[in-house]
Amino acid sequence: MEQLTSNVFVETQIRGCNHGFVTTSEGVVMIDTPHKPSDALKWKAEIAKHGDVRYIINTEPHGDHWTGNAFFDAPVVGHEGVRSRILNTDISGLVASVSGFGPEEPALLEGYTPNAPVLTFKNDMTLHVGDHTFQMIHMPGHTLYQAAILVKEEGVVFTSDNIFHKVQTWLHEADPDLWLIALESLRALNEDIFVPGHGPLCDKGYLDEQGSLIVEWKDYIQSGIDRGMSKEEAIVNLTAFTDRYPMDVGQDGMAPRVMQMNVANLYDFLTVS
Repeated sequence: MEQLTSNVFVETQIRGCNHGFVTTSEGVVMIDTPHKPSDALKWKAEIAKHGDVRYIINTEPHGDHWTGNAFFDAPVVGHEGVRSRILNTDISGLVASVSGFGPEEPALLEGYTPNAPVLTFKNDMTLHVGDHTFQMIHMPGHTLYQAAILVKEEGVVFTSDNIFHKVQTWLHEADPDLWLIALESLRALNEDIFVPGHGPLCDKGYLDEQGSLIVEWKDYIQSGIDRGMSKEEAIVNLTAFTDRYPMDVGQDGMAPRVMQMNVANLYDFLTVS
């Protein structure tokens, strides 16, 4: 765990998304939760040293951002699309997948029930907790339901997965055009400290590299389409990005599969009207 400011703490070194919490005069606000149940319980014990959890804010619909919600007795805030996706998740499939993360996980997942958002927004929302202001801004890109979370008094932004800092970028559900718009929206913010969805902490200086990568991915897949590749051929043959960046923590060996999912999604994006 890393302390960014006097009130903001983040974790970037365990499997799953980067997540954090903010201490306020009226309790703790969490931004996303650990993917592994055992990590969630460790995080819970650490947070208890700082106060009671008042709210959890989820930044997107992928399970590495919300699976750990269930281990905290606190209401969840998120985009309405995040709530819908969680409520429609194949829980048996989720449990089977996460159970494979380590020997402690199966027992902790017995009777698992997700803790979905009960407070939702469509475009933006502001949450006031004690002396802190949390501004949630819908920024679709990595998924259609991404949100950036601005902690106004701390100068910190949780960007969610619209930034993968120096690790492989997952575009398996992305709208690359909206993603580029989201990056420009992040550039326009006053806050300077960025907590990316994956990878080490960064600032606005990384926006150009992230944006260039998305454009390069899109052009790369288009070049395959222009050469007459079918989707199946593209998935097999378009592998140039496999070693561009390392995989994030706990994702060793996943690069080939991630590349295939990225190619499949972008192929559809570029060919399906």
